[in-house]
Amino acid sequence: MFLLLPSKLHSHATYNQTQVLLAALSRCGWALWKIIPSMLRLRFYRFLARRGTATASRRVKLLPFGLVLKYNPRRNGLIEADNTHFVADHTRIPVPQILDIVPFSEYNEQLCAMLMTRIEGQPLDQWLFAGHVIRPPGSAELIEEMKMLMYSDTGSDALLEVLAKIKNTPPPTVILSDCEGLIADLRAAFQELRSLPPPASGIVSGLSGRPVLSRRCGDTKPMGPCDQQEFKDAIFAQAGFQHRLPGLRRLAEPVNAKVHQVCFTHADLAGRNVMVGKDGRLAGIIDWETAGWYPEYWERTMMEFQMLHEPVMQQFWDAAQLFGPDAYEDELALEWALWGCTGTT
Repeated sequence: MFLLLPSKLHSHATYNQTQVLLAALSRCGWALWKIIPSMLRLRFYRFLARRGTATASRRVKLLPFGLVLKYNPRRNGLIEADNTHFVADHTRIPVPQILDIVPFSEYNEQLCAMLMTRIEGQPLDQWLFAGHVIRPPGSAELIEEMKMLMYSDTGSDALLEVLAKIKNTPPPTVILSDCEGLIADLRAAFQELRSLPPPASGIVSGLSGRPVLSRRCGDTKPMGPCDQQEFKDAIFAQAGFQHRLPGLRRLAEPVNAKVHQVCFTHADLAGRNVMVGKDGRLAGIIDWETAGWYPEYWERTMMEFQMLHEPVMQQFWDAAQLFGPDAYEDELALEWALWGCTGTT
């Protein structure tokens, strides 16, 4: 098996391990490795996974040799792989290198296992909290007290009292001077991504005219292909509470009156999907499952949805201003109102 090295390696240890794997498997070559029946390849990947490291997601396992194994519903995994290849081929944004995809069935589910290279670094949200925020006095002590009470036999009243104090404590403040290089990297990455020429039809779709996987208000479901007005109408149609519809329609009027550019959009830009290197610069962006051609405002509104109840991320993205100051205020106002009566929010 011949593994192609990622363009940037931040860890000499990972580099050496990968070189060992390359030396051991290069005789048959990667193409020959993939001739091996898929179930045998999957068994080998799972063998590596048992020697790997768990992550916050039960679907993702960190393997030895700087590799990652990710399980997905089959459709989602194939879409994520295609999107990742597309970004790698058409931009300079660092993304994982997809090495193999093995479709399989388990418990009557159609799944796939995706082997890819690892982006070395910390997720943005963890990186910020690891030394790039100023916490209000006493907040760290309150959090430690809460942890102790959660695992003690003390009554719930004491825990509720501490939780109330935490709720009334001002949020941490991001040290923006530490983030200047990262913000510059992100602005350049998204300027490049949004400069990609859209399909001639200008429709909302995935690559090759497939549906996009919209992750909104707790649901992940296919949408499109459709024109942008049909997309806006479909989002609006998800709203419940009939008594709110007149007000929602008023908010929708300026949004529907605009013809938006269609841009290639990540559409799930949570802190967990932006990787930061040891040097504080952008190491990569991962998890392109929901990416596709959307109206230009969709990245901003989905970022806001990811920031609900996350004041540190809100401060960071407000400072980053990936789309300029006060971008898409009408669209955001409509989305805020729709979130209040849609899905699981």
